[in-house]
Amino acid sequence: MKKKLFCLLAAMMMVFGLAACGGDKDGSSGDSGKSDFDAFMEVQEKMQDIKDMEFKMNLDLDINLSETEKMSTTMTGTCKEIIKSKDDVQMEMDYNMSIPGMDEKMDEKLYLKDGVVYIDMDGQKLKVDSSSEMASMAKAVDTNAMLDISKEMISDLQVKTEGSDTVYSFKMDPTKAIDYFKSNANAYEDLTVLDDVTFDRMNVAVTADDKQMVKSMDMDCVMIAKVAGDQDMNVSYKLSVDFVSINTDLTIDFPDFSKYQELTV
Repeated sequence: MKKKLFCLLAAMMMVFGLAACGGDKDGSSGDSGKSDFDAFMEVQEKMQDIKDMEFKMNLDLDINLSETEKMSTTMTGTCKEIIKSKDDVQMEMDYNMSIPGMDEKMDEKLYLKDGVVYIDMDGQKLKVDSSSEMASMAKAVDTNAMLDISKEMISDLQVKTEGSDTVYSFKMDPTKAIDYFKSNANAYEDLTVLDDVTFDRMNVAVTADDKQMVKSMDMDCVMIAKVAGDQDMNVSYKLSVDFVSINTDLTIDFPDFSKYQELTV
């Protein structure tokens, strides 16, 4: 049970680590003749200004550890995230998961504070020590991370307007997707559990408002990672994120964490 829980949480953190990234090398261009790529980079640059946000998400996640160890889940929820600094990200996430074989949905809560992950799961209060791979992965969730993305990393960039919104959709080169993530996720260099991650596909769609601030993200991804030694974890997911608010001076009412017990895997 603990190994499955670890793999599920690890996959969730990989998903949100990828979905949360945003940045740009040069988004200062304001003339109407800028390219589609430059316009998309302006959206990414504006994400650097995000200090707090609340969003809704829906995740369809399939994890295959072996022919007999498979997990499929649908997860929906809301999240508050506060970015005090590059190394200080706080989070509160309320979510429910529907897992085949279980009669009821699991209504859970996850916190991230001072680099430690706390989980209220199925009546248990658990924490993951800040020195663990899981907590390091959580610290990699940095919404205003600076990305060194280039035109060579993506293909089939398409831009369309929907009312006052603009939708940018593209495919990430599978051979470069992991480098894109590793070079921009906080603390990622310490995550040896993901050294052998490979991607089969990574398709992304981003919707921005008339001020080029992100409104939603959709991702369709398939990847393979080594976990628990040399065991392969095949992960495929479809993730949708809708931003409810950005930079509204959010606060998080953290509970007393003294009753949370250490999770060992």
